[in-house]
Amino acid sequence: MSRVFIFGALTAKYLPETPEEGDLVIAADLGFERLKEISIKPDLLVADFDSMEEIPDFEPIIRLDQRKDFTDIACAINLGFERGFTQFVIYGGAGEKLDHSLANIQLCSDILSRGGSAVFYGDRESFTVIRESFHFDRRQEGRLSVFSLTEESRGVTIKGASYEVESVTLYRRTPLGVSNAFVGREVDISVKDGELLIIWQTVSK
Repeated sequence: MSRVFIFGALTAKYLPETPEEGDLVIAADLGFERLKEISIKPDLLVADFDSMEEIPDFEPIIRLDQRKDFTDIACAINLGFERGFTQFVIYGGAGEKLDHSLANIQLCSDILSRGGSAVFYGDRESFTVIRESFHFDRRQEGRLSVFSLTEESRGVTIKGASYEVESVTLYRRTPLGVSNAFVGREVDISVKDGELLIIWQTVSK
């Protein structure tokens, strides 16, 4: 299935997933410069140009008002849905700005509620939100944390990580799932009822 790749202001040195034929590549504001650094040409530039020094010689551009209700990435996600896409890979969505990271967690949950799915990659950490299951098919390294975004998430199972659990309940106010870890195995995470936020350390190798 074709996907939307959205590039934000991340210094994209490592791409766990790369665009293929049929995918839609959107540069969100300063993401346009980041794509130039890695020699990927976007299909579309969405920006309010609050981060770029000048408007590039590029078409097509969807220019946004700097005084708006939604971020550039949120607008890019909406464009993806309007064009019939439901699968999103977003670079630059988990960074040093805590408020933007929290906003993007909300966006990830919203994508899920609209029948889609998304992974947000940051230069240090990455995340996704699930209501069913998620599989790490790469042999990852580093930290792994799982949190309930709903009041409670029942039937949570984690297999292949340092701490494995079978059909437990996680609660929104209790961070029981923090600071698990990859141990060189593939990892499967699932939930029967509820919504989980999965955060993992981005390892550039």
